[in-house]
Amino acid sequence: MPGDIFLNRNRFTEIIFRYPCPQRVLIVADGGLGFNPADDFGLTEFISVIQASGHTISTAHRTGDPFATIPGNFNFNTAATAVTTANYDQIWMFGISGTPLLAAEQTRIEAFMQAGGGVFATGDHSSLGFGMGAHIPRVRRMRNWSTIPMTSPQRLDTVIDPGTNNIKEFQDQADAIAQRIYPVFFSNGGPDSSPSTWAVHPVLRHASGAVDFLPDHPHESECLAPTPGPGNFSAFEEWPAPIGGGSRIAPVVAAVSMSAGRFVTDSLKPPVYPRSFGAISAYDGDPAQVGRIVCDATWHHFVNINLNGTGAGNDPLTGLPRQGLKPGGVPTPEYLKIQAYYRNTVRWLAPRNRRYCWPFLIAAIARFDMEALELQLPHPHPCPWDPLIKIGRTMQDVIDGQFGAGTVTSVVDDILATLGEGSGLAALLDSRSLSQRKEGVLNLLPVADMRRAVFASLVNLLADKLPRNERELEAIMKDHDRIALDLIGESLQAAEAAIAVELERALREAGSDVSLLGKRPVVQSVTANRKRLAAQAIKPGRIPVRKAKAAKKKTPR
Repeated sequence: MPGDIFLNRNRFTEIIFRYPCPQRVLIVADGGLGFNPADDFGLTEFISVIQASGHTISTAHRTGDPFATIPGNFNFNTAATAVTTANYDQIWMFGISGTPLLAAEQTRIEAFMQAGGGVFATGDHSSLGFGMGAHIPRVRRMRNWSTIPMTSPQRLDTVIDPGTNNIKEFQDQADAIAQRIYPVFFSNGGPDSSPSTWAVHPVLRHASGAVDFLPDHPHESECLAPTPGPGNFSAFEEWPAPIGGGSRIAPVVAAVSMSAGRFVTDSLKPPVYPRSFGAISAYDGDPAQVGRIVCDATWHHFVNINLNGTGAGNDPLTGLPRQGLKPGGVPTPEYLKIQAYYRNTVRWLAPRNRRYCWPFLIAAIARFDMEALELQLPHPHPCPWDPLIKIGRTMQDVIDGQFGAGTVTSVVDDILATLGEGSGLAALLDSRSLSQRKEGVLNLLPVADMRRAVFASLVNLLADKLPRNERELEAIMKDHDRIALDLIGESLQAAEAAIAVELERALREAGSDVSLLGKRPVVQSVTANRKRLAAQAIKPGRIPVRKAKAAKKKTPR
């Protein structure tokens, strides 16, 4: 949470920010990647960003790194702290080596994913990263781990804009110019013509609308969205079907990059044919109760040389050291967006049983917003439908405006996927199911307002439970991980009750209205009214006397 940018900070939200939703992240590198802050291919700048958000980071290297927090040659299967969801929430893999994981390591990682652990994986051009990435289920097909070249016109070059001397050079990747990416917008099942229907993937959410920049590099790889099919990989089914039945979940490409680089003068790389490619891919394993996955086109989006210029030498025009996207130690506006991508990804990869904290904090932030104060919360709890919807619509505007469109949708999904799992309400309101409805199929339920009611119920309850006294709030927030479960559960039950009462009322009224259709079929009315209107019709050429006189009075002389 710290380091995020919010529009309406106040002394209460400052207290909330001190207690983030910590994830236990294991970062594993190999080859020339590592954890030395003085190395160009070090990951320390990136790690500092996610550490500042309150997450616990453990670092390891497959062939050893004295700067790693886990000493020695790391093996996923024999690590002293077992690679299980009891010890880690997610694994991030940054690969160069082509040495494959051992079979026991594959099984260990598969079991971690099967238990709900999140996985991030990336490499670079050609087969860089093949050793880890190409030997993990689903991950192996969500990214190209072998065929994108390094030097030919078929490479993927995102250093589109040359540096200060207007000459395209390899180390322009370390200047302050980031590449523009193009986030994909996904539907939540609402009308296509409504802006509220569309939002970018959660890893790219931002108050400005979307994270639309990444560091650039002259030879990246590509991310993919394969069609899932039956079959096992090693110990488990690679693309498991949803627990309640239905089609296998397909990965998505969350953002697209553009390759359009000109001739690179100092490394003699020829121009490339302009084309687009997948920059980020994501898999949501929730319906199958397996872990989520994110893949990235290149680890150059995360290493020091691209972020702060470490090891890139001097700028040819100014003669000063290149400083990447952090000139003078200050992140550029583009880098601030990129940092949001890092934090969002850690947040999104959280296992389902570790995701309830985020809805609690978002609702707590909403509770102390000025808009909430103007609503004079709390209303009576449980809250009736009409005031609940007013709260929900107002707070959705506030939160989506601060964190990016679709944030409340994700928060409600997390509530329903944790404490609401298996309920009828969760089945009705799951945004994934709603987005897959057949075009033209009419849904008479007020689904958008039902989802707002779930969020509003929690905000209203927190308005009652979280005090407007800084010392008392601080004491409660220290224990928020425990109370979050109780309060989310209570608010969800209250929301369901309010929704049920409203739907029963609406059904009674709709039933009464629909019954009118059968009392006198429209065909009878049409027949009778046609005869009546025909009898009353004015014959052509005849004007009633009264009207003729009136017309005569109005005739100017």
